Amino acid sequence: MENPDTPAKSGYHHGNLKEALIEAADAIIREKGVEGFSLREAARRAGVSIGAPAHHFGSATGLLTEVALLGYGSLGAALNAVTTSDNAGADLQRLALAYVRFALAYPGRFRLMFRPDLVNRDDPRYAQASTQALSDFAKTIARRDPTADRMAQIFIVWSSIHGIASLALDGKAKYLFDGITPDDFAADILPNLLATAWPFGGNDAA
Repeated sequence: MENPDTPAKSGYHHGNLKEALIEAADAIIREKGVEGFSLREAARRAGVSIGAPAHHFGSATGLLTEVALLGYGSLGAALNAVTTSDNAGADLQRLALAYVRFALAYPGRFRLMFRPDLVNRDDPRYAQASTQALSDFAKTIARRDPTADRMAQIFIVWSSIHGIASLALDGKAKYLFDGITPDDFAADILPNLLATAWPFGGNDAA
């Protein structure tokens, strides 16, 4: 039987040890969810001693914060890949769809990013990463009605989109849409829901 304190033979050998541990933590969360994460397992997968994660990150929170930062980076990439136009309503629909699809593609990262009990939100990089990832999203929301309170708009619209993503991840869509899978929900149902919530037409701000 393998000793859990023995580094995995197929794990880290060369390169950046911190990056290897972050990759290991991200893989655990991808496969088992946040609840399945442990420093011991991260060390085992990276092929290092059980004390290595604490030495480099201080605690589980330190390592999980790195994975959350990775998540914001990938969310930002997904949103930045959306082609924008002079129609704020149409852009918002596309960005919302990208947001939900990111959550479905990276459920572990997505859940972790918004867990204040597991990540260090006081890390200045956290605020920077989240702001950078959601910057264009926030600007598009505000473009729809430049006369309205900007922060109120952002909060309401983001709450709605984030709620849709969370409910889809939790499997709630199948109870409302005849047992549909989360991926089929995003492909077949969500675009029409977004078009209903944020119709685009001639009155949208450029």
